[in-house]
Amino acid sequence: MSLNADSLSYVVTESGLLAKNVQSVLSLSVEQNCTVPFMARYRKEATGGLDEVQIRTILDKYESWQEREKRRTFILETLTKQEKLTKELETAIKSAETINQLEDIYAPHKTKRKTKAQLAIEAGLGNLANEVFNGTLNSRDFKKSLKSLINVELKFETEAKVEQGIFDIIIEQIANNTELKEHLRKDCWTKGSFSSSKRKKAEEIQDYEKFKDYFEFSQKISDLKNPKNAHRYLAMRRGMTLKVLKIQLDYEEQVALNTIESSFYPGGNHPCSDIMDKCSQKAWSQYIHPSLDLEFKSELKKDADEAAIDVFGINLKNLLLQPYLGPKTVLGIDPGIRTGCKLALVDDTGKFIVDTVIYPFEPRKDVQKSKQVVQALIEQFKISHIAVGNGTNGRETLSFLEEYVDSVKNEKCTATLVNEDGASIYSASDIARKEFPDKDLTVRGAISIARRFQDPLAELVKIDPKSMGVGQYQHDVNQARLKKRLEGIVENCVNFVGVDLNTSSAPLLSHISGIGPTVANNIVKHREKSGQFKNREELLSVGRFSEKVYEQAAGFLRIHGGNQPLDETFIHPERYSDLEKWAKDNNHNLSSLRADKDVIQKLKNDKEFRKKIGEFTHDDIIKSLTAPAQDPRTEFKSTSFRKDTKSIDDLKIGQWYPGIVNNITNFGAFIDIGIKEKGLLHISQMSEKFVENAMEVLKVGESVDVRVLEVDKNRKRISLSRKKEQGQYKETETNNKGMSGKQKSNKKPQEIRNNAFAALKDFKV
Repeated sequence: MSLNADSLSYVVTESGLLAKNVQSVLSLSVEQNCTVPFMARYRKEATGGLDEVQIRTILDKYESWQEREKRRTFILETLTKQEKLTKELETAIKSAETINQLEDIYAPHKTKRKTKAQLAIEAGLGNLANEVFNGTLNSRDFKKSLKSLINVELKFETEAKVEQGIFDIIIEQIANNTELKEHLRKDCWTKGSFSSSKRKKAEEIQDYEKFKDYFEFSQKISDLKNPKNAHRYLAMRRGMTLKVLKIQLDYEEQVALNTIESSFYPGGNHPCSDIMDKCSQKAWSQYIHPSLDLEFKSELKKDADEAAIDVFGINLKNLLLQPYLGPKTVLGIDPGIRTGCKLALVDDTGKFIVDTVIYPFEPRKDVQKSKQVVQALIEQFKISHIAVGNGTNGRETLSFLEEYVDSVKNEKCTATLVNEDGASIYSASDIARKEFPDKDLTVRGAISIARRFQDPLAELVKIDPKSMGVGQYQHDVNQARLKKRLEGIVENCVNFVGVDLNTSSAPLLSHISGIGPTVANNIVKHREKSGQFKNREELLSVGRFSEKVYEQAAGFLRIHGGNQPLDETFIHPERYSDLEKWAKDNNHNLSSLRADKDVIQKLKNDKEFRKKIGEFTHDDIIKSLTAPAQDPRTEFKSTSFRKDTKSIDDLKIGQWYPGIVNNITNFGAFIDIGIKEKGLLHISQMSEKFVENAMEVLKVGESVDVRVLEVDKNRKRISLSRKKEQGQYKETETNNKGMSGKQKSNKKPQEIRNNAFAALKDFKV
């Protein structure tokens, strides 16, 4: 669909952004086929400086508008073919503002098996039903009229069946009234709630007890819509899917019946009020309530999905943009016990050099030879960093290095535990098999661990984002929506950082604006055949690298040491001519724009040039010229775990431990403190002050100091705190909000801790 006033109005209303900016974004995207990263960085003058999130919001709202209009068109065309489209019906369909309203209008006209009401109308009962509904006869006259409408041929052979047919028609008239349905829908959103209860056969389901918090649970719909409570509804849905829980919409039936009464016979003043009351109750219980129940479950699922995907997206972004080591030789170790520890060495560009195996543990324990191998590698290749996977036996492997390897002991070489989530996924992937066809899975894993330490972003783009261990209920949410959002996050991050055109892998290049897998592979093939790129313009000689691709991608592809000094910056080639003219007019050369601070300051103060190219563009050019490094990420700083802590048995209540945030959810954060088990830092223990949103306090990859509150060795669970004072775990407003009265008043600190651990157990990655 093309842009029009209706689509623009819809997106502006839904996004809350300025109309001129929305129009520019839609025009750039829909009409000019521009990517989000390109618009966010190089079309700020048009978009008003909107960031990637705002731009994607606009495009998402436009997609919603398209879906609504597609459904509206389908309904109009279908009813036209069926010769059911009256002027009144057409007006109602064209004025409907939501898909739900469209479905309410369309529901009575769908092609389906005839309803009881339709069969009754075909039997000639419609007129009497209308008289009852409209109040033009009383109950006595109604009873007298039934006998005359008996129709044996159409199976209305008794007065009782005729009467029921009349009731069916009235029930359907009430249930299909769109204004009534919309009124009840809006009222349910504000006054209704959802409750969950344990099914009779729940105990037959494995691990059913992890849903015990929801065996007698109720919360207002308006609270469940709050993103902070998304995990609760997703937990309820999971329990329902596993047939442990039954969940349903709760809305006072009498309130609904009062609404129906006020809509059709205010005050109960109706000659056949007894009939209308009976039909109203049936319309609500058999049609309207079940319909709203399904609708609200679907809507809450969408809202909960979005909230969970948002959490995943924020965590993924922080994971991808975590501090990086940079171009240094790294020895990666994939810890093992029976099969040994796999070692893989990569040079400062990430190129694989050599691999081997050591056996520092039983059953083939050879500490002397193992330390000699590691020390020899360190000395021969001048290794300054060792990256150890933090999975099984990771802490023990790090302890071996710290205790036996001389260069690590005297701190000439730093050994660090590295998050290996997803490394096994990469090891078995087509990308890994293609790159290292003759290597074992564990060797590929060691290579991935080493590269991840050098440059997390470059390595993590090879892995399915869902495998990175930073999601919440990611297997329960809409998978297509999750995939689209996460791909957008990866694209944003890669383009935010930019890539080195002459060293980046095809998987990394494929995420650059406008490129994709095919062109990325063509770039690598061209590089292997013709050597390194000397300038960005040479990209146009790469297969399928069109002028449009060049426009979208060139600014994100950097060339260091080429023949065009601006190619190592984020400055887009479309601005080269402006800068070349400015330099010539001011008796400078382009090289001075990269090296001479006085020249850059002169450019910064040039108001005419700023006006010519635009304020946003001018500011970005100055930032690019003055940046000490074009990579916007911070450099890696090692977090040293306590050397006296190798397992959960070594933890001491009340003591402090350095850790790294591995994952953040709505209810807390998971902290790596250097042992196999991750600790749970509940949201109520994150700060001395009240914390409403964990994302505003912590981020994935951040180093933190935490105090051990409690250790459950049997269940391998650790409760942590950042609060300085000793004492009991304190319940907060966040814990109480939306909970039933029974839960609020009866929960003890120990029970609250257990519930937090239950959330941890239910948390699937």
